[in-house]
Amino acid sequence: MANLKTNCMTSFLLLVSLQHVTSKPSQPPTPPKTPNKTNTGIPIIASAVAATLLVLSLIGFLLFRCVRRKVGTASDGNPEPSSTRCREFSLAEIRAATRNFHEGLIVGRGGFGDVYKGTLDTCGNKAVAIKRLIPGSEQGLQEFETEIKMLSRFRHANLVSLIGFCNGGGEMILVYDFMSRGTLRDHLYGGGGGGTRLSWERRLKICVEAARGLEFLHSGGGDRGSVIHRDVKSTNILLDEDWVAKVSDFGLSKVGPNASSTHVTTDVKGSFGYLDPEYYMSLWLTQKSDVYSFGVVLLEVLCGRGPVESRVENKQQGFLVAWVRRCHHDGNVHQTVDPALNGAIAPKCLKKFLGIALSCLNDRGKERPLMRDVVKGLEHALDLQHCYSRSQGPPGGVLKGKAQTQNVEIHERFPEVVINTSSSSSSSSSSSKATCTTSRSEEEQALVHGVFQTAR
Repeated sequence: MANLKTNCMTSFLLLVSLQHVTSKPSQPPTPPKTPNKTNTGIPIIASAVAATLLVLSLIGFLLFRCVRRKVGTASDGNPEPSSTRCREFSLAEIRAATRNFHEGLIVGRGGFGDVYKGTLDTCGNKAVAIKRLIPGSEQGLQEFETEIKMLSRFRHANLVSLIGFCNGGGEMILVYDFMSRGTLRDHLYGGGGGGTRLSWERRLKICVEAARGLEFLHSGGGDRGSVIHRDVKSTNILLDEDWVAKVSDFGLSKVGPNASSTHVTTDVKGSFGYLDPEYYMSLWLTQKSDVYSFGVVLLEVLCGRGPVESRVENKQQGFLVAWVRRCHHDGNVHQTVDPALNGAIAPKCLKKFLGIALSCLNDRGKERPLMRDVVKGLEHALDLQHCYSRSQGPPGGVLKGKAQTQNVEIHERFPEVVINTSSSSSSSSSSSKATCTTSRSEEEQALVHGVFQTAR
């Protein structure tokens, strides 16, 4: 080992000596070459720019995919799971489904355009309702976008389901589940004889279901934020094959006020005969505006007539709300009931139903109930009717168990309306028990309703 170390040291010294002899002292050692900063900087910058562009392109692509799929992939966890995701249809698919928009397939018309019954081959020959909005309308475009936005956020057993849409070839088209029974109005008075006369119990069930749909919108369906429908009416309550009611037409809907405000200030829009007078005069839209409109629907259901009827003899218009209020004031509310329902309504149920309807129609929005209270009140009225139908005793039936407990709670929200089955006018003093104020005269109400025309 010692010899190995000695040999290594001797070799090292010999190499050092040789280098010293062969080197030129007059020529300084050449400094190491430094890399050209300009030449090396360009590739680095180019690489950084390329990487940045690649990342931005990837982010943009992902955002684009999210926006494209947002309508169909909105997760909701609602009472009714969606079996069909909202999708975008081509115009060719829509033309095939409607036989190129054949006139014979039109099942409805409105200010928005026509509604066709169609069959989609790509959805297993599923029957659908295809709403073709009037092209080129700025308002139509806004309603089109609002409808997709609202129905993509919410899914509920009592809201109409949006299957998809088409936004190509200059068309704005919405595709829904087909409601084979048509609108509620068709079966009350507006069906031209083609509608089925509904029993009182079926009418009550439809009212309960429609109220549940509206209550779901107002509550925000959990964490989605509340929505005000703004166009509640009997033609926007659709019925499926099993007579289940579903609220439709969200083109005028507005996102409700946030926690720091009580209303939304907006232009007046709605339908003639259903418009909340307070909203019309103040431009303050609240959930109670929907409650007022739903109160008009309740009177349509009870009376079997429209919110506004023209009188040929004096060329004037009769307003349903003013007529029922006047009859109630005179103690003749029983005269407003649809003749087809004579003897079919339990007296206690009728009193409760009228109390709810008149509460919804209070002149002051603050005095109207919330939709969740309307739902409970109507459910109780339905229980009263069931008790009456099962009972063999005196009219009105006997409340037992849960229904009896609910009666006290519901009575506090909706004080009972006094109904005088005689035509005596002396009962007008009892009208003070009604929940609806009559401070606004019939002429003022007619002025409010008459000035406003349907805004679509």
